[in-house]
Amino acid sequence: MLFRACKSAGNVLKSSLKKSQILVSFRVISQRKMSRFVTRLNVSSGKMEWGLLDEDYDYWQEIARSRYGDMLHDTDRNIKYSQGLKKAIDAVHARGQKARVLDIGTGTGLLAMLAVQHGADTVTACEAFEPVAQAAKLIIADNGMEDKIKLVMKRSTALQVPEDLEERCNILVSEVFDTELIGEGALGVFIHAHENLLTHDVITVPYAATVYIQVVESHFLLQHNHLGDNIGLNVPTEWRDCPGSSSVHDLQLSQLYPRQDFRRLSEVQPLYDFCFSKREGLTFQEEKTTAIMPRKAGRCDAVFMWWDLKMDPEGEIILTCAPTWAQEPSTQPKSEDNGIVHNGRSGTNFPWRDHWMQAVYHLTPQLKIHPGNPFYLHSVHDEYSFNFCVSHDQNTPKNHLKHLVCTCYAHIVMNRTRTAMLSNVARVKFWARTLQKMSSPNLNVLYIGAPSYLPILAAKQPWKNVFVIESDHLAAQILKTWLKANEAESRVTVIEKLTDLVSEVDFDSQKIDVVVSEPYFTHGLLPWQHMLILLSYVEHLRPHLTPNFKMIPWEARIRGCLMEFDDLWKIRSPINSVEGIRVGKFDELVESAMEKADSSIEPQPLWEYPGRILSEVFTVHIFDLDRPLVKDFLSVSGTTEAVIDGKYNGIAFWVEYSVPLDGTEMMWTTGIDGVPVPGEYARFNPYHRQGVYLARHGHPIRKGDKLSYECLIDYESGEMSGKFGFVGLDLLNKSSNKAV
Repeated sequence: MLFRACKSAGNVLKSSLKKSQILVSFRVISQRKMSRFVTRLNVSSGKMEWGLLDEDYDYWQEIARSRYGDMLHDTDRNIKYSQGLKKAIDAVHARGQKARVLDIGTGTGLLAMLAVQHGADTVTACEAFEPVAQAAKLIIADNGMEDKIKLVMKRSTALQVPEDLEERCNILVSEVFDTELIGEGALGVFIHAHENLLTHDVITVPYAATVYIQVVESHFLLQHNHLGDNIGLNVPTEWRDCPGSSSVHDLQLSQLYPRQDFRRLSEVQPLYDFCFSKREGLTFQEEKTTAIMPRKAGRCDAVFMWWDLKMDPEGEIILTCAPTWAQEPSTQPKSEDNGIVHNGRSGTNFPWRDHWMQAVYHLTPQLKIHPGNPFYLHSVHDEYSFNFCVSHDQNTPKNHLKHLVCTCYAHIVMNRTRTAMLSNVARVKFWARTLQKMSSPNLNVLYIGAPSYLPILAAKQPWKNVFVIESDHLAAQILKTWLKANEAESRVTVIEKLTDLVSEVDFDSQKIDVVVSEPYFTHGLLPWQHMLILLSYVEHLRPHLTPNFKMIPWEARIRGCLMEFDDLWKIRSPINSVEGIRVGKFDELVESAMEKADSSIEPQPLWEYPGRILSEVFTVHIFDLDRPLVKDFLSVSGTTEAVIDGKYNGIAFWVEYSVPLDGTEMMWTTGIDGVPVPGEYARFNPYHRQGVYLARHGHPIRKGDKLSYECLIDYESGEMSGKFGFVGLDLLNKSSNKAV
């Protein structure tokens, strides 16, 4: 056999890591057919395992991950790039020159074709991501421009004159930006192009960019980087002093609300300018110290950052990534702090972008500031990223401007959402009360799950013994550190084994009476995957449990409701045409790729994506968590009904858990917080990802319209697929049964 590590383009790798899907794959060549070894989550074992998939799996997955849907649906972006191109081409023609356009990172070929539309004399487009380059070739041909655009399947830094370009170009158009503006290597791309591919009088589209910042106080964001001191448990000193994760925290800041989720301690102000049309306007390294006069007293927890693009030299065409509350509020409902209220985005004129979010940079240490006393923001950028710190001293604290690296390892084991989840005071109180009520000096309790405060809370109660199973050594060390900080290490036995390797010796030859779990597991993405991993672990451990053991929680329900999302539907919806350019071929390619490589129900943090509830909440299935699963899959069907008129474009799914407490059934949810009210915007729990089905073709529905569903849950992969359609409307949307 021949093994070959597969290659992935940078943006695909980022997307894959974000979704925690494919980690490694190898090609296996046999006489009959080529296949790939791929690591994937096996929920039934709770492990990442190797499996064989079709040879073309990587190809289809790469295309599915590069959907570009929200980007091509970004009308504001498309119009402004088109306007910038037209203005640049007209300006070059006015100089008496031919307009020679280079499109770097062409993607679907849209910008290159817009250049042809606006009269460019020659157009060369480059794209290194082969699946998308092949799609661009089809789209260009479908628009009859194959003779007008030269498509080169290379990175721009590999282009040469005259091999790839007959001569240097005097117009460069490119969209190589990300949340941090420079994170995809924009500086290197533009600098290389200036030095090797462009004329001295080149006009770039965009012409320039400006980075804006705002310093804020936010308990909500602080708890994403540091475990809270207000949860009633001791936080290890090394955790508290750790700067946290080094990766940028990208969020839809429009879904954070002034005065409610954060307080603005400074005005919004420009910080860095990048002139892409001038080589001398670009540098890989730049450092600044900026004096800031506080708006109010507070604690500097984070820096918000976003950017805008000036598409033309005069700055008449501006594309901004500012959150809605920082833009002109003429069409927005106002709060007392000039921010938007909790009502979603419907009816506003602000563009929605998921490809360019805003960035949050967590500050360590946090600085107390007071009105009338300036403080200093120290910042630096390299070729790919930014870093910030604050001080009362104008002199830059060099050690604080180094890129943040976790020194406590807790931020490596626990992602930001998990850290915030563990910092939630209401959750801690709920579990403390639950474990107190259930405890008994005659009972042995076992915790199963990712590192958590539950073993610490259990150790504070009169259980006979407290056991924890944690097979990951680093996670076990993190838990032991937390136990030690709370003087609980002598009360808790941490078993560093896989559940199927645990023996009665590990439990001191005792049986477990109570199994407790949040449940939360590092590998889980979809909400029911955590539940299914728990059930698989319990099944492995059943020989070590008493016949009448109790589960906490004891019941789980997969729930759902019909949704009218303001914008999220765009990531699955076909585009058809953009600015007069037909992109239907790309729609067809992406749809085929998603059917082969993706499930139609995907994990998303729905609190970042506003949507109205169109139905009552319905139950897909109820699981008794103390009973074993008797099949390899679950197949359920049913109907639900719209209770208001609206535009249906998706279904949200989540899990609710039940615990018997004080003679009543206590519930907690991974989905909608509070009582869901049809017609109102859903308030999704920000500490969990939900599952969401997005209809490729949304459509209006009326009160009383019934949706039928057939759902299949694969217990091995933990994925749910299904068929969804409105009765009598002949609009059945069939999902793929192919696993993610």
